[in-house]
Amino acid sequence: MQLRHSVLLFKGAAFISTLVVCIVSWFLYTEVTNGIKLERALSDFEGSINRLIEHQERYVVEREVHLAQAIAPLFLSYQDQFNHLLTLILDEPEHVNQLSKIDEKIKKFRHVLGLFEQSQTKLGYNETEGVYGEFRYHAHRLQSIATQESLPQLEILILELRRAEKDYLLRFKPHYLTLHQQHFERATELIEASFAKQAGFYLQYLAKYQHGFLEYVSLIQQQGLTHKQGLRAKMYENIQAVKTHSKILNESLSKMRHDNKLSLVFSALIGIILISIGCLILLNYLNNRVSKHILKINKVLQRVTKDEDFSLRADLFGDDEIAQIGHQLDGLFAFIETLLSRLSAAQTRLIEEAKIASLGNMVSGFAHELNTPLGIAITSQSHLKEQVQVIKADLESGLLQKQALTKLITEAESALFLLENNLLRTASLIDDFKKVAVHQQYDNLDEFNLKTLVTGVFDCYQSELFPEEYSVEVEIPDNLVLDSYPATFCQILSYCINNSISHAKVPSRPLTILVSAMVVNDFVHVYFKDDGNGIDKELISVIFEPFITTKRHDGGTGLGLSIVYNLVTQKLKGEVKMLSPDHGGACLHIILENTKYRYTTDEGIAS
Repeated sequence: MQLRHSVLLFKGAAFISTLVVCIVSWFLYTEVTNGIKLERALSDFEGSINRLIEHQERYVVEREVHLAQAIAPLFLSYQDQFNHLLTLILDEPEHVNQLSKIDEKIKKFRHVLGLFEQSQTKLGYNETEGVYGEFRYHAHRLQSIATQESLPQLEILILELRRAEKDYLLRFKPHYLTLHQQHFERATELIEASFAKQAGFYLQYLAKYQHGFLEYVSLIQQQGLTHKQGLRAKMYENIQAVKTHSKILNESLSKMRHDNKLSLVFSALIGIILISIGCLILLNYLNNRVSKHILKINKVLQRVTKDEDFSLRADLFGDDEIAQIGHQLDGLFAFIETLLSRLSAAQTRLIEEAKIASLGNMVSGFAHELNTPLGIAITSQSHLKEQVQVIKADLESGLLQKQALTKLITEAESALFLLENNLLRTASLIDDFKKVAVHQQYDNLDEFNLKTLVTGVFDCYQSELFPEEYSVEVEIPDNLVLDSYPATFCQILSYCINNSISHAKVPSRPLTILVSAMVVNDFVHVYFKDDGNGIDKELISVIFEPFITTKRHDGGTGLGLSIVYNLVTQKLKGEVKMLSPDHGGACLHIILENTKYRYTTDEGIAS
């Protein structure tokens, strides 16, 4: 099976897994949304019940008519919340059953509350209404009669009767009823004894008062003196039942939502796990097929990167995509190897041509420098030859005079002096060139005086380094002797001098070239500096790379500093840096770590 088919299978499994996750996420979202709606509906339902209970408790305590009028809207609100909740749980018979029980208890509670409200209406909501207003009216009439008839005993007795009434209504203790009955009987006896004709009329008022009071007490007891008695006990019982069923319904709904979510998540996890197992099996298959070839390719690439050896090959077997990549990689390495061999040959040829060109410049300068003393020597020889012919002619003709002979001798001495000096200068130049040429041809490890070598190379460039345009300074200890490769140093100096002449010279002012050397902590430091144009910052980082030049259109090859870098790092085993300060100029800094050196004394002994 091709790898692309395996990848397609893996993509399909990943797509199915993603689809399952999306579907499960949608169901979870739907479940959470429905759960939120259900929680909100249940909260509103319980809120409506709590408002009913709170209102009932307030009504029982305050017993005001506006509270009685607000009961009906609260039951309507409850009914709306009940219907809304019922529509959400119609598919759950168990929960519908619990909700029906709550509604049944609420209906019983409403019925009892209606009875309580009827009883309270009979009692009256203020001092002038109902049973309370009636017996209170008769009590006031009895007080007025006692006052009119000037019967202090009856007046006091009626006050005691009212006090027992108020004490009972305040504390609801039975002995106040007994006391009230006693005061009633005493008042009856006193009226019968004090009034003969009107006793029946006054007793009628007293009887109506007593009947109204006892009816009031009966209604109060029917309502319930505490939440454990009468209608209040029945309402309390229904309220507790409603709270219990509400709690059961809430817990049941919460458990249902939790179970639904858990079931959904569990099913999704099972599906995802199964798909993941399939993906793992497929990945294991792909890994077994691919990893071996990939690891081999990676190993070959690491070795190529580390050793720069493009002759290595992956040599993979098979016809799948990875094997094809390995075959193409082998072909690429073979192509790169061929290109590198061609590039190396071309670079070697260019470097040799650059060396030959550098040597040609040196020879041209040497020939130009040698032309001056040889010209003077030839001129002096010609002049001396003419004078000798003149003397020979005078001598043959007998006209030779002492004065002419003396002049001839003087001019001959002057000519011989010029001839001798210029021939010596010529011999010195030839000797320097022979040394440089020998170093160029036979680059062997040898001891040499660094300052003498540097001076000799600059002498070969005197025809190009005119004093008016160039100032050459050499700051090297006279007795510093290196044990290294003199030809390599000559080549490095030649490339540096050519670069200064070609790139650093500013037409408007002379160029100063400074070559210095010092030894610091057994490291030999050589500096080649000039104060010319300097080097752009963008070129500093790539200045030693081949073919980097700013004078390509003027014949520059860009190999000079690359050759210098290779000579320093490979031949001399040193380090080279190029610096170019912001104020201009350039400095080539060569650091030689393992180069042997010594200082000689005047007698030639190492110091």
